[in-house]
Amino acid sequence: MSSIFQAEYYGEISIGTPPQNFTVIFDTGSSNLWVPSGLCSGQACETHHRYHSSDSVTYQVDGRQFSIEYGTGSLTGILGIDLVTVEGIAVSNQQFGESVTEPGSTFVDANFDGILGLGYPAIAAESLANIRNAEATILVVCEDGTMHITQIRLGH
Repeated sequence: MSSIFQAEYYGEISIGTPPQNFTVIFDTGSSNLWVPSGLCSGQACETHHRYHSSDSVTYQVDGRQFSIEYGTGSLTGILGIDLVTVEGIAVSNQQFGESVTEPGSTFVDANFDGILGLGYPAIAAESLANIRNAEATILVVCEDGTMHITQIRLGH
């Protein structure tokens, strides 16, 4: 896990089998997991890793549409279901958003591909479930070189 001015924390997750890797913001102010879809052709999607459902043998179609609005931008897309892995924690049959449109410039120069919301389920986009309950003990290495062991819990 890395941070930008200790305000945004980001790291790598994988989705699918075989794994497709994405850099995501771990966001406690939202409750949705989304990454750019292979169906997205906008400038913001072209500058980031995109999820290709046809490359994953564990992908399941959901197909419902979703939309998310943030204070600085918005996106729309479709829902998918696949294996999601975060720091060695694998969550099978996890619903997530595949963004198809990311209008404007908000996400074009972002140093992340998508967002993994860690907030309460009640603030999730209407049709998008947040990541299911999973937990593990991990070693955290801070930028100042200190280390500590912590419990990470995904979902509520």
